[in-house]
Amino acid sequence: MKLTSLTIRALASASTLALASAAFAQSFEVDCTVTGNALPADCGVPNAGTVVGVDVGANTEIDNDTATLGDSGFSISIDGEQVSGDARVEDLTRQTDIALSNADVQVKFDGLGATPALDLAIADERESFEAGDTITFRSKTNYPAYLARGEVRIIDYSGRSGPRVVAVVPVAPNGTVSVTVPEGDDLVAVHRVYDASGRFDETEALGLNRDQRGDGDFIDGGLPDLEEGADRTAIRRIPVSGGAVTVYGTGVRQGAQVQTLGETITPAPDGSFVVQRILPAGETDVEVRVTGAGEDLYLQRGVTIPRSEWFGVATVDLTFGYRTDGGKDAAGGGFDKYYDRGRLAFYTKGKTQSGWEITASADTGEDDLSEIFRNLDKKDPRHLLLRLDSDKAYPVYGDDSTIVEDAPTSGKFYLKAERDGNYALWGNYKGNITGSQLLRNERTLYGAQGHYATQAQTEKGEARVTVDLYAAQPDNLPGRDTFRGTGGSVYFLQRQDLSIGSETISVEIRDPDTNRVIDRQTLVYGRDYDINYLQGVVTLNRPLTGAVGGGTVVTDPLGENTVILTVNYEYTPTSGSVDGYAYGGRVQVWATDNLRFGATGMVEQTDIADQTAQGVDLRYELSDNSYLELEYARTEGPGFGQSFSADGGLIVTNTGPVGGTGEAYLARGQLEFADLNPDLNGRVSFYAEQREAGFSTLDYQTTNDEDLYGFALEYEPTDKLGWRLYYDDFTDSAGKTVREGGAELSYKISERLTWDLGVEHVRKNTPGDPDETGSRTDVAARLTVTQSERLEWYAYAQGTVKHSGGLTKNNRVGVGGRYEFTPNWAFEGELSDGSTGVGALALLSYESDDNTSAYFGYTLDPRREFNGVTLSGKDRGQFIAGGRRKLGRDVSVYAENTYDLFGTHRSLTSTYGVDYERSEFLTYSASAELGRINDPLGDFDRTALSFGVRYENQTGVSGRGRLEYRRDRGILSGSQRDGDTIAASATLRYKIDEERRFLFSFDGSYTDTDGSSIPDGRYAEVTLGYAYRPIENDRLNVLAKYTYLHDLYGQEVDGTNEPGPRQKSHVFSLDASYDLDRQWTVGGKLGARFSKSSPNATAAFQNNDAWLAVANARYHVTHKWDLLVEGRVLRAEQAGTTEYGLLGAAYRHIGNNYKIGVGYNFGKFSDDLTDLTFDDRGVFINLIAKF
Repeated sequence: MKLTSLTIRALASASTLALASAAFAQSFEVDCTVTGNALPADCGVPNAGTVVGVDVGANTEIDNDTATLGDSGFSISIDGEQVSGDARVEDLTRQTDIALSNADVQVKFDGLGATPALDLAIADERESFEAGDTITFRSKTNYPAYLARGEVRIIDYSGRSGPRVVAVVPVAPNGTVSVTVPEGDDLVAVHRVYDASGRFDETEALGLNRDQRGDGDFIDGGLPDLEEGADRTAIRRIPVSGGAVTVYGTGVRQGAQVQTLGETITPAPDGSFVVQRILPAGETDVEVRVTGAGEDLYLQRGVTIPRSEWFGVATVDLTFGYRTDGGKDAAGGGFDKYYDRGRLAFYTKGKTQSGWEITASADTGEDDLSEIFRNLDKKDPRHLLLRLDSDKAYPVYGDDSTIVEDAPTSGKFYLKAERDGNYALWGNYKGNITGSQLLRNERTLYGAQGHYATQAQTEKGEARVTVDLYAAQPDNLPGRDTFRGTGGSVYFLQRQDLSIGSETISVEIRDPDTNRVIDRQTLVYGRDYDINYLQGVVTLNRPLTGAVGGGTVVTDPLGENTVILTVNYEYTPTSGSVDGYAYGGRVQVWATDNLRFGATGMVEQTDIADQTAQGVDLRYELSDNSYLELEYARTEGPGFGQSFSADGGLIVTNTGPVGGTGEAYLARGQLEFADLNPDLNGRVSFYAEQREAGFSTLDYQTTNDEDLYGFALEYEPTDKLGWRLYYDDFTDSAGKTVREGGAELSYKISERLTWDLGVEHVRKNTPGDPDETGSRTDVAARLTVTQSERLEWYAYAQGTVKHSGGLTKNNRVGVGGRYEFTPNWAFEGELSDGSTGVGALALLSYESDDNTSAYFGYTLDPRREFNGVTLSGKDRGQFIAGGRRKLGRDVSVYAENTYDLFGTHRSLTSTYGVDYERSEFLTYSASAELGRINDPLGDFDRTALSFGVRYENQTGVSGRGRLEYRRDRGILSGSQRDGDTIAASATLRYKIDEERRFLFSFDGSYTDTDGSSIPDGRYAEVTLGYAYRPIENDRLNVLAKYTYLHDLYGQEVDGTNEPGPRQKSHVFSLDASYDLDRQWTVGGKLGARFSKSSPNATAAFQNNDAWLAVANARYHVTHKWDLLVEGRVLRAEQAGTTEYGLLGAAYRHIGNNYKIGVGYNFGKFSDDLTDLTFDDRGVFINLIAKF
């Protein structure tokens, strides 16, 4: 017989083995050897007669046996072979287990928490593919049971109107397909899979050129069927709610194949293989067949995928007491005689039968019962050093446990309920309110968040209705720093002490005259950038240029549009608390497959900001490239402002929040002619925006009424001929106007030669700036020569045929091009001269597949300006050099130097870093960031140094440490900015052996600043921990800890405006217990505190020393009784007092989960040296529940 559900009841003689620790059995041996078919008379245990029920989870194997037991009434089998009883009954499942083991094949149920994975790979090692080549793709996914079909979509990103799908090829999930590469200059492929309801998942774009891909995108040498487990899903719409089954094995003969879970797998050369599939809930048969190369094995295992699975732990601790003398606090004040205190803590995670996945946790902390459920959303105070190293040190308990933050929260509880992508959450989250062009929210908040999307979708996979809501009480302030690209990769933020994970970093393309955002791309941490949260330094993985794009007629030789790096983040203010709240949300509805309505509302009320914003929008899509958008938004009250820097963060210009009320209107659209007639190649686009003074958002701080509109018309009547018309218009209430229009003609003479002609007229009026007032008409011609795939160059000439007012002529001639010396080396540059001066751009770059890169560049922009800096002398441009390189297998280095010669204002910024893998166990890292400004109005220097080390070996020694230093000296933006910051963090864990552990941790900081970003103060905390937890004989257990705290900051407590008391203290603690026999344990505790404290920065430090000694004896009978007698001595040195105490308590166990205790404390104090009250004498009742 098999059991699908089982409850075990163990009698006394078995409970010692099943429920007491194995160490007890070995420490206190009882002679229970069977002699003459009988147990010895003294074979007994104190809890004899106790019956304890233990629930066992459901069996995941299917009971396929249908035979009855017959007349004998029993059947006994070993490893599936029947040895006694009815021969008709065989344990086929156990026989399958033996056969699988002999074949080194295992079938495993992984539970309900598997993550769906989707990927696309290319089966070719070629560097790139050209039109007409054949390319083979392979689909990879672990949830084919939920899929109805799949396809590979090839997209061309090179079109002027944006990405365009040029081919769609069907492919079965986990299948392969060969495709003829279509025409296109910038082709990528995405893999899309659909379920039976038409919902789809889609991968990230995979470039068809090797320099667009990573090594993992290739399957070298064909298509081996190895399960790699990679997931590159970019869009996830298909609900997957089942359990994962993994089949894996080793030792399969070379040339053999494995068929299982609907797949045919070719093992690796060493004979190993692994395949995982997510299967729907219910009963299923997993078949494994190994054939070929002399193998012939067929096995079948029945598996039941449960619909529900839960894990959880909880504890409830309640104490009710009566103080015989009322008790007194440290100041001599009285307490009530009756008291009740308690603590509730739990964590649970699971999935219900209806498909809801629940994650919840709470910890009220110990408090009065009337208070523990109040202020559950109260935030825990944090300090500066948590930003330096998130691996916070904890005392060691010798159990090798690790912490996974599955329920991130800044308060006392966390809750998330999710099903089919919809969820409600209380905890920490990022309020990503997107979909509107005018209103966005990218803040990291603590509070409530909800997301709902209907299962009904459009033909493009968009949910018909989507609702996003949030509500929070922010404890940090938002910062927004914007930088113009410097051609480098290092950018210094204005703030330090950032909240970890709070950043949202984007690259924006903007119109320099109107500040209109033309395009925006959000960067990904790790892949695109790295960030130092303590120092506030962003390092991009690739250099960012300052300008891009432009037409045939150029005004700025380096690029017509400005490239802006925007960094939104949360930071901790150095003084005061952040009171108030923030809430908002967005609702969007797709009324049809093409028409979407949206509404957004946000409220931000803090001591700094008091703003309400709301908006509505509409989008109509004819296709991916043809659309119409209409939007209205209104803001009331000031927001948060922002900063701007043109040199990477050395010179910063702050823009304060704009007050008042303002409205904004936006309309934009595009029509691809091919959507009307496939034979037409062209498009028309337009935009129109109106913003009133007082309109304030992340992107705009509007101080004057602004109106802007424009259009562009492009048409290519033949493969050789194309033309374009464009016009842009901007006016504001201050009298500024910018009107610019032009026409361009492009003619492709041959495959190698292309002529471009253009004419442009511009009219400007800038009050107070006659040099930017007037009109001008320019004409230009450009010849582009495509010499080969590796070399392209161009030459252009333009001239002003008419101008008036203060606008200067725009005559210019120049040459430029790009040359790829090798697949790794490339040079691009331009040199021009004209009416506004010499312009130059040169960039020599190197990139290889082993993560080695280098670049050297020079830019000279004749129209460059620095906010807050007046050009004195001649601008001689900017040099930049940098790179990354892996030196052998052990050392990786990177460096960047930027030297700016803006007249007499000169700056040098240098960044250096190295990672050295001394061995497979030891890694060093170091970095240096240096900046210097030389200016007649004041010099400024910045130095930031960082050194880190990480060590971990196989013998149980691990450690990590980091030391960081930042020094500012001089005048910056007109104010003195001297400051020094030193911070360090270190952790060492030593596994002496299987029974002993040692831990060391250090956190320290020193700051001497003006207090604008990080407060002045000193802080150091040293912790030593030791644990002795024997395995074979656990009579003796020891825990020891030493802590040194040197806190001169006066840490803020619970968000108060005033800093708390300062202190210098040493605290020692030693706990030990020893088992005399199976029931009796004696133990003790020694503690000492040597401390000096001061209530504020002006008061003198006072000594406050004490020591504590505790001795106890415990009597324990498993599942019955716990008795405790404890004596205590507390000595307060400065007060000259010695307190004695005696405590007795008795606990009775009730089942597996409960116990109740009663006790009496004859002393007035507790065993907590930080407890300065004397309120503990009296009787108490303690109720404990554990689950």
